[in-house]
Amino acid sequence: MQLIDILNLISKVVEKSLSTEVFIALVAAYIGARATSKATTKAHNFSIEKSKSDNLENTQNTLKLIKAELTSAWDIYYSEYGSDLLQLLEGEACVDVFPIGDNPFPIYDSAPSSLANIDPAISANIVRIYMRVKGLISMININNADCQTIYDAGRNATQKLANKFIAEGKELNEELAKKLEEYHDYYAHQEAKKLRMDRTAYSMKLLTIELQNSLAIAVADIDRLTATTSH
Repeated sequence: MQLIDILNLISKVVEKSLSTEVFIALVAAYIGARATSKATTKAHNFSIEKSKSDNLENTQNTLKLIKAELTSAWDIYYSEYGSDLLQLLEGEACVDVFPIGDNPFPIYDSAPSSLANIDPAISANIVRIYMRVKGLISMININNADCQTIYDAGRNATQKLANKFIAEGKELNEELAKKLEEYHDYYAHQEAKKLRMDRTAYSMKLLTIELQNSLAIAVADIDRLTATTSH
């Protein structure tokens, strides 16, 4: 029923009992209420759409930051540590130290709400990557501590040998210095075997390979999600 039909119906019903002024006032009130209702509904719908748009933009920006955080961290890790780690032969220990800060992933630590807005399979992969990276960091820290242990042991053993040479009246020349350096490395590697650092290195290698593959998938997913809705 159109608005004019409703007004005609009201007019017929009330024309005998209401004055023209009262009838006009009722019609005006009805039209005003209807206009207000439409405006309220329109404003409400606009607010909902604006909220959705803001939420989508926030999610996109967070995903871009997550990508930057992961790829930057990976590039540093792989160039300074991971590539050499993967080249180790089976049974070899990793005797390099790789220092890591206390809070390496500030973006991820503040992003749970945004990850809840994307495909669960994609967010699950991103969460898994961070969990595996944190596991890798724990292993690296253990390996760093073991490296310090074997270096200290090698240095102490070398110092004792140097003191022995001095007591025997041997001159500390280039040849003797080279022998001491070789002894230090040999002793340190023997200590590494005692600490089974080769097992730590093997576990880190497996995690590095896994993360390399998972990260490639996550980056492709993030690029797709941020590209399809960027305009």
